[in-house]
Amino acid sequence: MNKSLKQIAKLIKKAKKIAIFTHIDPDFDALGSSLSLYYVLKELKKEVVVFSKNNFTHQEKLILDESIINHNDCNVNNFELFISTDTPTLKRLGDYSSIFSNLNNNTIVIDHHNNLDLKGKHTYINANYSSCSEIIFELLKIMKIKISSFVATILYTGLASDTNSFINSNTNSFSFIHACELAKLGANLVEVNQKLFRTKTKMEIELKKYLYNNYKIKKDIAYCYVDNQTLKQLKAEKSNCSGFSTTLISIENINYSFSIVEDEDGNCNISLRSKDGYDVRKIAESLGGGGHICASGARIQSNNIKYVVNKILKLIENNR
Repeated sequence: MNKSLKQIAKLIKKAKKIAIFTHIDPDFDALGSSLSLYYVLKELKKEVVVFSKNNFTHQEKLILDESIINHNDCNVNNFELFISTDTPTLKRLGDYSSIFSNLNNNTIVIDHHNNLDLKGKHTYINANYSSCSEIIFELLKIMKIKISSFVATILYTGLASDTNSFINSNTNSFSFIHACELAKLGANLVEVNQKLFRTKTKMEIELKKYLYNNYKIKKDIAYCYVDNQTLKQLKAEKSNCSGFSTTLISIENINYSFSIVEDEDGNCNISLRSKDGYDVRKIAESLGGGGHICASGARIQSNNIKYVVNKILKLIENNR
């Protein structure tokens, strides 16, 4: 059932034991929206746990506290309310998807993707906002919670990341309004921007060499893939390759880009980007993922990374 943000606020205020979830391989908006909610609810003396099976990337550890995250299974009997943030599909909840597929559980879904197929008992979606962190910000204001500079910084991290420092096509007037409000609340813009956009590990720089030497172009599509054997030879992690598709989309006359990184479990982690006017969200959705029109992702199981490459190329051609 679709709810207003005021109704969602009432449900959260009423609950005492709350579990929070977000999508697999969480990005900064997923973590910004879930962790900011965690901190303010703890201040309200509620029992709150944030669940995720994934470890933080090196960059995420520079800004956020991973010790908050519970990597275990969730015992539904220990909670009365279950909240999902920034997760458009049931599949993207990973091991916790069964909690939201059970209609008997008291679930809330909060998101900013307008392609939402994940439904909670209570759902709020606002696709006018460029990040889910902005929705949580509005929720906290409705709840009349005093937002500390610490929480404002976490919320700004989600906003700045999902807009890629306000240059992605999902950036709009709300993005700047919320950024201004968070800055007035004391969000540490300099620290966040420095760590998000001006800090690279030596390994990430080394991997850029690999990208520049191995990317391929087909018509207006630029792409690169890294199989697990190569990743091990480079002594790298998949998170070190997270910026490949973003780099490739900046090439002149390129309208689509994608990167595929294979992990040791045989999963192909796919990142898709596009220029304004070109849609990669449909591609991601057809692969079981999701995201935004110009920035989406998916993860599929395959033992043949070149097959996945050709599949994505065909999907792009068929969805023009």
